[in-house]
Amino acid sequence: MNLVRSIATVGGYTIGSRMFGFVREVLTASFLGAGAAADALVVAIKLPSFFRRLFAEGAFNASFVPLFAGLLATKSKKEARDFAEQILTLWVGVLFLLLLCVELFLPTLMPLLVPGFKETPERLYYAIEFSRITFPFIFFISLTALYSGILNSLDKFAIVASSPMAGNMIIIAIVYASYDKFASTGYAFSWGIMACGILQWLWVWLPALKQGMGLRFVWPHFDGNVRRFFRILAPAAFGSGVVQINLFVGAFIASWLPTGAISYLNYADRLNQLPLSVIGVAVSTALLPILSRHIRAGAWEKAHQSQGQALEFSMFLTLPAAVALIFLAEPFVMMVFERGKFTSQDTLATALTLQALAVGLPAYVLIKVFSSSFFARQDTLTPVYTACAGIVVDIGLSLALMGSFHQVGIAFATASAAWVNAIWLGYLLWRQGHLRFEDRLKKFAGRMILVCGGTIALLKLLQHLVHPLLSRGELVRDLSIAGLISFGLVGFLFLSHLMGALRFNDLKLMFSSRA
Repeated sequence: MNLVRSIATVGGYTIGSRMFGFVREVLTASFLGAGAAADALVVAIKLPSFFRRLFAEGAFNASFVPLFAGLLATKSKKEARDFAEQILTLWVGVLFLLLLCVELFLPTLMPLLVPGFKETPERLYYAIEFSRITFPFIFFISLTALYSGILNSLDKFAIVASSPMAGNMIIIAIVYASYDKFASTGYAFSWGIMACGILQWLWVWLPALKQGMGLRFVWPHFDGNVRRFFRILAPAAFGSGVVQINLFVGAFIASWLPTGAISYLNYADRLNQLPLSVIGVAVSTALLPILSRHIRAGAWEKAHQSQGQALEFSMFLTLPAAVALIFLAEPFVMMVFERGKFTSQDTLATALTLQALAVGLPAYVLIKVFSSSFFARQDTLTPVYTACAGIVVDIGLSLALMGSFHQVGIAFATASAAWVNAIWLGYLLWRQGHLRFEDRLKKFAGRMILVCGGTIALLKLLQHLVHPLLSRGELVRDLSIAGLISFGLVGFLFLSHLMGALRFNDLKLMFSSRA
């Protein structure tokens, strides 16, 4: 049960990070609403995020962690450190060149990325200004990813998982300290994001130093491990790049919609990212090094068990989260965002967008679990093919639906693309013999369907009872919605126990020291 405890560790800190992230988003909605500066800030965050998936998370982790964890398991700590030092030297050089080029050519790049902003010069101006400040974030967060991969391979999950929480806290502190010092509060958020990157790097670098992994710059000699890293990285980078290009295609398309559409997509995505980050990221972060060690050691049965356990645990958490976001979208958005410059009209638009995104939530998590299985086998090419198929679906549906449904159509297209990706990944794993639907998993799936059906009925009843309280002031409204969510969660846990989807004794055993 070490996997479950590792997932819980990562997930627990991720919940803390997302709570502070909620505060950050509440501040964004309150200070900026869904206007021009808010749209521009979303784009300014997307730009470094595009490269973050490439240089700091998806492709880099898929290439670095299996090799580093494998060297720790089969060779020595010194050989693993030597490998990491070579990657550090190469990575810093690449990042510096990237940072220099983007900062120099940003005024030319931005109108190409969001051409619709040319129709609203204020949005374009702010997008360039904010992006100049936020883009250096990629340099520091990429170094954070390197040291995070090292610490995760050493089973130091808590340190890594807590770094985003510290990052969100520094953003909030900077915004509170300087929101009235600029022409737009968007500048305060932008400086906070750059400070977030610096703090997260320091957060993982110091513990790595204590673990004897204080890396030095060395002259890379491109030995077998470094060459293998780049052979794995190339298709993974292409796959991550394709997925991130798809996100920019979404922003590209949404830039032609009325002002506010990009903000609605962003606010909805932030709420949808809460369970995705807590569950999907936690599961994949814990699963990848564990699977890598099992596969490297030839422990195939343990690898199957870990993957099956990750699937069962993640779906137990993801399915009710999807149900809650779909059926409680409007009160949830109302409680989190509706204050200051964020109006009731903004609430309705964001809630409809959230419902469309949440349809794909289980698929997003499945993609992370299935991709980890491919990455652990040093196969980074297969997820590229499935991602490309999803992107074709996403772009096609976005173009078909945006005219009638605006940002809601784009959100639904994204969810549909995620299901195409997840189903294809699962099918390929099953065909290769790496995914087994055993009796335990089949019984669990049937029970979860019944539990989710009962939870939906309970939520509809509770929503009917709470509805009259939503118009009795902000405090009563927020307490009523919080109570609605809490009773829904308790009801889900009770139904899960009643149906046998997860018994409380099993949950206690998972986290016991004897497990």
